[in-house]
Amino acid sequence: MHQRQDVGYRISALYRQQQLAIGILDLASADELRETLSWYTESMNMPLYVITLQSRLDESDWQDDFPDVNFIVFKSAATTGEYINAFADECYATYFLVVRTDCTLIAFEGERLMGMMAEKNHPAIITPVMISSSCEILPTLRAPYINGRHVDPMSFTPAVDSDTPEDNLYPVMEIGLYDRALFQRLRSYDTAISGEFYQAMDLGVRCFLFGYRICTTRSLAVQFPSRISIIEDRSLCDGVARFYTKALSIRRIAGKNVVEKWKPYVDKEVLAEEVKKKQLLLQKTDFFTLMKNWKVAGSADTEGDKDS
Repeated sequence: MHQRQDVGYRISALYRQQQLAIGILDLASADELRETLSWYTESMNMPLYVITLQSRLDESDWQDDFPDVNFIVFKSAATTGEYINAFADECYATYFLVVRTDCTLIAFEGERLMGMMAEKNHPAIITPVMISSSCEILPTLRAPYINGRHVDPMSFTPAVDSDTPEDNLYPVMEIGLYDRALFQRLRSYDTAISGEFYQAMDLGVRCFLFGYRICTTRSLAVQFPSRISIIEDRSLCDGVARFYTKALSIRRIAGKNVVEKWKPYVDKEVLAEEVKKKQLLLQKTDFFTLMKNWKVAGSADTEGDKDS
């Protein structure tokens, strides 16, 4: 549902690409959505999109209250990755920022962020520093790590006293500033994976394996007014074998990619159609090399496997 604007403006917009669009995931109460929309319409002069459910729009006429906002409406609940994929298809912007109604944007240094994205080897995603309701910086830097047969990323706290961006394995809660073309070239979020943790990690690992990176910088920050911590559900989910097959089935030996199945998690279809036909030719490194060479500047979280 497009913002209520004159037809001439809408037609002209089809022939030019906006630099930045903001997608707001409607994941909290109606009051929080209203507060969030009021703040963004007053503070950010760029296209706004709300990704929401039909049941929310049935509550009141949101388009009358917020005529300059676009609404992407799902009939039923879907994964966060599916919401973001739809937003990326609709926004027609060079970059897009994903936020949520249960967090507040407290830092957005547009000039610095756009400068980072304009660099030759720019990140695929810039993830924010995340701050709790008690004003503590949350350990949301993730580093690759294998515990037994499972990928179990370690957690670290960003070094916010430095301007230097730090590598992050994946976008926690899928919040961040995305390069839209690169995101779609990497084939977006895999919606056949049902768990948010594995869905986000799948995209992040793909970024690094194909020679791109994700980073966190203090130039982008969000605060959670009602959260002391962030809890990730790292339990196995539908589609987890897809992640493991893409992430761990290739070993790079003497400069060449070699297929080695990572048991017990093998998706035979993904192995045949994705790994052997595409990744084998294009992958720049492997997960094991990534883990060995990963550099962390932040401090470790001793509760790393569940709470942040």
